Order: sequence, then structure tokens, then C-alpha cells
Amino acid sequence: MKKIITSIFILGSSFAFGNESPTISVTGTGTISGKPDTFSLIATVETSNKESGVAIDENTKIIKDTINLLKKTGLKDNNLKTENYTLNYRVDYNNSNNSSNEMKYFARNQIKITSSDLEKASSILTALNKGGVNNIGEINFYIADRKELEDMAYKLAYNDAKNKATLIANLENLKIRPKNIDLSFTSPRPLPFMLDSSFKGDTAPVPVTIPSNIEVTASLNATFYMEN
Repeated sequence: MKKIITSIFILGSSFAFGNESPTISVTGTGTISGKPDTFSLIATVETSNKESGVAIDENTKIIKDTINLLKKTGLKDNNLKTENYTLNYRVDYNNSNNSSNEMKYFARNQIKITSSDLEKASSILTALNKGGVNNIGEINFYIADRKELEDMAYKLAYNDAKNKATLIANLENLKIRPKNIDLSFTSPRPLPFMLDSSFKGDTAPVPVTIPSNIEVTASLNATFYMEN
């Protein structure tokens, strides 16, 4: 069941008077919360060596082994995608003892994972850790088809703005009529995830907290005519 929240505070109002009907500009906000049904994350594998072929082969092996481990959790090919492959020749800045600025080849590849089985999140993170990836990025829990929630949030935002404008107009015994509306929408922020050093190289389950609800927020700037 979705939870509906409406903000009532006035973020800003302005009046304009002239030959035409006076106007009032207000900000409206509407927030809807719903249960996430999908999550995604990106894991990065980077290998380096003085020989380009060795760096590439090591990277390919880690990617292949990690994907095999991920498939053992129940993921299918359509849940997995490799992307952003690069090969660079540069100074090894990762080595603090590299005073001679030794050059190496760096092979970098990423695995993007998308799944609708939220309960698999922990086992997927464990598989990535066991596979030897260098970095696991933010985990994005979201609602795959959120159009209904967005529409509801926009309706709440408009009603919020309209109520504010009506409140002010009533002070002068005036009625309001919409003139202009600018919309904006805020998506839920991904959850930052940092793999604790105590888990690296370990096969123990990696803990992850699955949010019970996420919020989607719509806001708008609305200008209304104030008329008799």
C-alpha cells in the first residue's frame, strides 16, 4: 500500500501587478512513497601489468569468473551486461612506492547488474566480492514502472500550489486562474555502498539493507492570475 505525503509549507510566493490581472507565483510539492521492486549496481574490475596482453587476460578472467558466480545466484544473461571497457597506458599511481613513475597498461571493465529479486542483493554482493572485483558502486533500489507514482506526485504538487495561491487570493476576496506551470521531478538517490575491508577476499555473506519504501517527489512552480 502506497503512502501519500503532501507538503503544506510555502516555499516562496511573489506578486505582480500591472495593467493585466495581478498574479501570484507559488511552489508546490508532492511526495509519494512506494515499495521498490528492482535494484541495479555496477561493479568495476581493473587490472594492470607492464604487458598489455597480461593485463587484458587477467581482466577477462576475473570478469568471466565473476559472471559465472553471479549466474549461480540465479541471475540470467539479461540481468548482466559488461560495459565501458578501456585499456590505458599510464603511470601506476596506485603504487605509492612507484617513485620512478613506472608506466603500466591498465585494463578496466564493468559489470552492470539489474534484478527484480531484491532478496538476492546480499548473495550478489557476496559473489562480486568472491569474484575479485575492485569496486562495487552505489546500489540503486527503485520502482521499475513508476509512471503512476509520478502522476500522483504531480497531482499532489499542483493541489499544493493551488491551495497556497487560493489561501493568499482569499485575503483579497479574489479567485485564481492558472497562467503558467513549470514541472520538475526528483528521483530517489542511490544508496552508497562501500565494501568494508574486512569483507574483501572473504566468502562470508555481504550484508545489505533493503529499503522497505522509497520516495518519489514532484515539484512545480505555478503562476496564477488573481481575478474578481
